Amino acid sequence: MSDGGPLLETVGLEKHFPLTRSLGEMVGRQPARAIHAVDGVSIRVETGETLGLIGESGSGKTTLGWLIARLHQPTGGEIRFAGEEVSHLKRRALRAWRRNVQIVFQDPVGSLDPRLRVWQIVGEPLRAQEGMRRREVRETVRQLLPTVGLPQDCLDQYPHEFSGGGRQRLSLARALSVRPRLIVLDEPTSALDVAVQAQILNRLVELQRERSLSYLLITHNVAAVRFAADRVAVMYLGQIVEYGAVRELLEHPVHPYSKALLAAVPVPDPSRRRTRYRIGGDIPSLVDPPPGCRFAPRCPFVIERCRVEDPPLLPFGGTGRLVACHRADEVRDIPPEVLLATDAPTPSAAPAAALAAGPVR
Repeated sequence: MSDGGPLLETVGLEKHFPLTRSLGEMVGRQPARAIHAVDGVSIRVETGETLGLIGESGSGKTTLGWLIARLHQPTGGEIRFAGEEVSHLKRRALRAWRRNVQIVFQDPVGSLDPRLRVWQIVGEPLRAQEGMRRREVRETVRQLLPTVGLPQDCLDQYPHEFSGGGRQRLSLARALSVRPRLIVLDEPTSALDVAVQAQILNRLVELQRERSLSYLLITHNVAAVRFAADRVAVMYLGQIVEYGAVRELLEHPVHPYSKALLAAVPVPDPSRRRTRYRIGGDIPSLVDPPPGCRFAPRCPFVIERCRVEDPPLLPFGGTGRLVACHRADEVRDIPPEVLLATDAPTPSAAPAAALAAGPVR
């Protein structure tokens, strides 16, 4: 067990997905190729903390979440949970450890078996981890449902009888059933309308207070991160490019990619006019990516060093901020107005102004 350290820490975590081998690779004339979905990611999550993870689609956010939940086997690096290295756990040891980390998937329809009733879906982890019998499972699930805002008399209903918000509450109840210490939330509000988004996010914050839960909140929704997270990491093509306290990073981004990403967020105020700034250039391939900064082909501040030397994630500003940019000191105060071009990362629209107002902590 840890002694005052972080609940979760990844060190140089990698996940490479091999491509179908060509004839040249099979005879040894060409090197094997792979998609570098996650490439050297180091993050940490404290007990009772929410870490937001934002970035474009395809940046590796979901893959990172699945690695942390051990639904993927890492290619390299380490996953430390409460001080224990868990990336190489197998079979019984892995099964016993899974009760510590649960996941709420982005698509509740696809992650809930339509043939099972509510008590069976929510009770699956209880049967797997606790070996409970049917009667015990039903009673435990009955007591758990009000925790996520569902009535106790829905035990024998099927997933299709619920709305999108109801199905997401079922997913959350299933994750909570074995009392985990960390929950990976993969786009938990993406399929919900604005009012239900607010309900789900408020309930997540309340549960965190009640149970000292930690969250990894993976989302395109910057307003949800502002509302619920303590710290935020910005991910681009498999790497973390900026990391820091949520308000400081969202209001004063340093990395050029963070500036462009946040400048693209719509403002929930019809009376306020705002220019949508854009960046250009070609997105590098994740198949055997070239050396240097992966944002270099799109960055308006690129220099030759950026093209040949991968910038490490280093402390910046003395406030716990980490930035992976060779020119961080030079571009920190440059407003996003200079990020002119043709292509832009576009996060999802912000939820209601109530969410944009900030966290309820």
